[in-house]
Amino acid sequence: MSYATVEQLAAALRGRVTAANTDDLQRCLDAATIEIDSTVDRTVDDPIDPADPLAVSVNIARGCEWYKANDVVFGAGGFDQTGLLTPPDGFAFRYGATLQPLKRTAGVVA
Repeated sequence: MSYATVEQLAAALRGRVTAANTDDLQRCLDAATIEIDSTVDRTVDDPIDPADPLAVSVNIARGCEWYKANDVVFGAGGFDQTGLLTPPDGFAFRYGATLQPLKRTAGVVA
């Protein structure tokens, strides 16, 4: 179960949910959820509160990245106004510190 909804992700992408994009939006949220749970070492038996604002925010942000990934499949995307953009380092680098408050170490909040 994702921390954000397809409606929240669509809004962040400046779009809306349609029959054609619902599965893609959910897939991107699910992928981001797996990364979040893995980064904070959580399991089904020790879940993050699904309404936690930090988890929701990262789920939306990373969901946007997953959704736009096909646009930059070769590692870079260009925009007329900004030139060539290359994606930064991986998920843990970008979101690891952000998710630190949700991390568990030996059953204790780290």
